[in-house]
Amino acid sequence: MQAIIILAAAFVIMLAGPIAWAAVYYKRRKGTILHINQGRIRDPRYFGKSFASLVQGSLASVRGNRIRLSKEEAFLDADRDPCAEECVEELVIARQKAFCPPDSVKEFQKEIYSEENVSLIHSGLKMRAAYCVKRMVLGNGITVSRWVDAGETLAVYDGCDLGVSASAGEQMCVGADCRFQRLYAGEIRIGQRPGSTLEAEDGKDARIYRLPVQVNRENNMRYISKEMINDEGIVDFSVLSWRNVTVTEKIIVQGDIRSHRGVRLCEDSVVCGNIFAEGDVLLEKNTAVLGNIFSQGSIRLEERATVGQRGKISSMIARETITFDKDNFVFGYVRCEKGGSTAAREKAGEEAASFSFLELPRHLKHLSFRDLYEYEHVDWQGFRKEEELLDVIIPAGASCVQRSMFFDCRKLEKAVFPESLRTVESYAFADCRRLKELAGFKNTMLTSIGTSAFENCEGLQSLELPAGVCVLEGAAFGGCSHLRNFRIPEDSLLRKIGDHCFRGCASLEELRLPDTTEYIGVSAFKGCDSLARISLPGTCSGQAGILELRDTGVELVFREILEERSDEAQKMD
Repeated sequence: MQAIIILAAAFVIMLAGPIAWAAVYYKRRKGTILHINQGRIRDPRYFGKSFASLVQGSLASVRGNRIRLSKEEAFLDADRDPCAEECVEELVIARQKAFCPPDSVKEFQKEIYSEENVSLIHSGLKMRAAYCVKRMVLGNGITVSRWVDAGETLAVYDGCDLGVSASAGEQMCVGADCRFQRLYAGEIRIGQRPGSTLEAEDGKDARIYRLPVQVNRENNMRYISKEMINDEGIVDFSVLSWRNVTVTEKIIVQGDIRSHRGVRLCEDSVVCGNIFAEGDVLLEKNTAVLGNIFSQGSIRLEERATVGQRGKISSMIARETITFDKDNFVFGYVRCEKGGSTAAREKAGEEAASFSFLELPRHLKHLSFRDLYEYEHVDWQGFRKEEELLDVIIPAGASCVQRSMFFDCRKLEKAVFPESLRTVESYAFADCRRLKELAGFKNTMLTSIGTSAFENCEGLQSLELPAGVCVLEGAAFGGCSHLRNFRIPEDSLLRKIGDHCFRGCASLEELRLPDTTEYIGVSAFKGCDSLARISLPGTCSGQAGILELRDTGVELVFREILEERSDEAQKMD
């Protein structure tokens, strides 16, 4: 018996000893946060860009008609020597002229590189891969064994096999009866040809593009129907279900759908968020998913179905197949492991007889809102980085310009503000470098301007601050290098000038700060090279932003503040 006890004790010690030692070791050891490199993602245009970079880096060392890429090889200079062989075995490089091979060429066994446009339009042509800096068009029946990439637009006509990847920097259209594995462009028009006047937004409720996605969740639903809509006609929650999920006709779901089986959107329905499904996903006629779609099964889009929205990149990924009908739109990336296809033409003999390039997509230039409701229900970053936006009108009744709402709209020149405006949040107009006119700004009811709200608005030259503004947060006007005249009214309620508020305002000449000023932050006027004079209350003489100016040559005029005597004191006198 004693031996058994000894063996049991030894077993416990042998079992617990390593665990105790490990616990002590890890308790004493300082833990480190696991670093995940978020930048390690593959560009959807990886094939084209890496090939172009390789060629461009080797052009300077070209000798004769030989170039060193991964190894030294011969190439065909298409600017001087037209393709004469039926099968071109060399790498093709065209730098000065658009590349359009003659009808006699049937196959390109190596890559094509062009710094101009590329036209490959002869039916039955086979090619390995092609890259162009500008626009590319593929005619009927072109076969690509690897990839094609265009810096601007890619037009693909009917009956093409697009190989592993087809991509474009701006826009792509893919005709009928085409096959693919991966597609990428800012805007992909499927089942369409160049010159189509259709737009993804046609026939859609304009509200859906500005609705923020709701995270409130309902579980295990099977049907999303009219009984679930709120007073605004919207289903304002996300759905998580173990069942097949069906969104009935003309329903707007302001959230995501996650199903452990399949998802079906009936005609004219909309999902403002993402769809995740273990089974198949079906988008019927004129439906829209504004986020991403991920399916462990297949994805099928019927006529006029849309994935994503203009100005944002979405992904549509299927473990099985993806099938498109006609007049579909995808904004971003498409990938399917078992191949995808577009529907054939309904009538035989509809093949195009002539071929044209796809024109560059249009961008939003003038922005206004139908009413206050539309403005208040927009995606709060819905217009950031809008490349071509020139002017915006904030509607009457609006009280706030939301955070980052117009961030980096680099061509924005004018913003019109209503009297009701009370807050411009952080980064609202940051990096709008051409912004030069803030119409109605001085007449607003503004009380605060957020961090970097107008940072780097280099076009601003003159501005009058509304009297009700109490707070200018850090770098609110930092980097406004051409801002010369910044007027603060005498009855201003301004209390705080945040850190770096006017940093880099190199043209600013003079400022008069009101008697209400209490705080002037660090480096508030750093880099204001033209600043000659500041008039301010004497109580601010010890503020960090003022102490930094003591030996800079800026004239500091401190005013004595006379406190007004109360009515009671006057009566006592």
